[in-house]
Amino acid sequence: MIFLRILSKSEIKAEEIAYLLLRKKLAIDLNIKRNIERLQLQQKKLISTKVTLLTCKTKALLFPVIDEELRKLYTDAMPEVYAMPIVYMDWEQSQSLISSVKSV
Repeated sequence: MIFLRILSKSEIKAEEIAYLLLRKKLAIDLNIKRNIERLQLQQKKLISTKVTLLTCKTKALLFPVIDEELRKLYTDAMPEVYAMPIVYMDWEQSQSLISSVKSV
């Protein structure tokens, strides 16, 4: 199991992705956090931009499927996508994730 993080400069894009993941049963427990300040150092200057963060839980085996779906939809402006492993999880919550998300 993984904790998936998708960052986009577009709030609308994050909402589209959330709908896609739920509709295709690719993830559960989606959260959208809007207007997150992202700081980067560019040419020795601190640059602040606003991003939207979509987080959710899913099966690790579904990451390539999700990545492929997003690449099809956003060929010109792919959102930032990465995952972190879920090392520990309550057994009942784990079973809920397994039964709610599609199988590969």
